[in-house]
Amino acid sequence: MIPHEIITPFSLEWWIFNTINVIVIYFILIAAKQISKKSQAILTKSLAIIFISEFFIMDWLHMFNGIWTVKDSLPLHLCSIMWFLSIYFFLLKKQWAFEMLLFIGMPGAVHSLLTPELTHGGDLLHKIDFFIGHGGLVLAPLYGIYAFEMWPKKNGWWKTFLKLQIIVLCVFFANYLFDSNYMYLSYPPIANNPLIPRGDSFFADWPYYILIFEIAILIHVICINFICSKIKKSI
Repeated sequence: MIPHEIITPFSLEWWIFNTINVIVIYFILIAAKQISKKSQAILTKSLAIIFISEFFIMDWLHMFNGIWTVKDSLPLHLCSIMWFLSIYFFLLKKQWAFEMLLFIGMPGAVHSLLTPELTHGGDLLHKIDFFIGHGGLVLAPLYGIYAFEMWPKKNGWWKTFLKLQIIVLCVFFANYLFDSNYMYLSYPPIANNPLIPRGDSFFADWPYYILIFEIAILIHVICINFICSKIKKSI
């Protein structure tokens, strides 16, 4: 498997990439809110095209450079799956896709942006790809709220969590077939994240660290649902 590399949290490049991400997301959301519906539709389709192009360009580069492998390069990490779901959401505006991105894609992307782990090398191109990819997953559900005026439904949070378990099972079997570590279901990531058990901790071993991930995800889902319900009632 390709060795993973990390970007040190709060380092200069960490600040540069994340600051650019926040600025770009902010201006896209402001633009989507203020432009006409026709212009908004063009912007939405443009985002979908950018997302599609980004994936195929990077995949082609990996193949061209001889680093594309079944173990590392299939779009089976959670953020890759959410990336395709973002494209689907931009094109069709489905409620269930919005809820998946809001409850699962966005918090996962935020954690990745805070503690970056690069899966295909630490050169500048892959760093840009990483921050575009994960920044896009923060953008997509916020775009749904600001541009499409969508909000999660009452039972959306637990239905989304159950759908995630189906994804986990499918990726688990894919890891078994390909001897891979998609969604980090075979062994934990190396990123410096407080939610990743370390050392001799009981929960640092497989499959116990996955239980920590599941609990953390569920807490995130409940918190996001609570915040959204409060905001929705106040407007």
